[in-house]
Amino acid sequence: MSSESYLIAQLISVQMYLYQIGGPIFMIIGSVSCILNLIIFTKKTLRKNPCSNYLIVYNLTNFLFIYTTFIQAVLSNGFNINYAARSLSYCHFTVYIGFVEDILSPFYLILASVDRVLITSRNALTRQRSTHRFAYICIISGTIFWMLFHIHALILTDIIEFLPNYFICYFNSNAYLQFTSYYSLDCGP
Repeated sequence: MSSESYLIAQLISVQMYLYQIGGPIFMIIGSVSCILNLIIFTKKTLRKNPCSNYLIVYNLTNFLFIYTTFIQAVLSNGFNINYAARSLSYCHFTVYIGFVEDILSPFYLILASVDRVLITSRNALTRQRSTHRFAYICIISGTIFWMLFHIHALILTDIIEFLPNYFICYFNSNAYLQFTSYYSLDCGP
């Protein structure tokens, strides 16, 4: 075995152990922080502020990310359990939900930042735009927009035989792979 292949094998085992040990730790820490944030932002005093609506859906999105996308990465990279390579519908779902959750989390933070700009404006008319109704409209319309924008992931992914007897959930054409690569550079976190 050459030193190069030995190094590659070592790096693969390090990655596997990081996912096996670090993955569950990060899931626990992330879950606890999301739950604590939800408890704080759903208090009656904070619910009066429209910004809390954005932070509530932000934490809900992060919680869903932990238990849909991140757990899939931990299982496949740490424990070699890849459900997405066994079921085409699950393959479509995991890629789609990964795209949607990736964009929704920063989107809600941007909305919260815009709300803070509105509420701290010197202009009284601008301050009046920071309302619960406006927050709900932005959250619902933005979520629907991003869910529709990423509908391509439900259609253009497939289970591909990468190596003999080794299947992965991946994009089914080179053109779509290029699109997602450029899109990830532009819109990704």
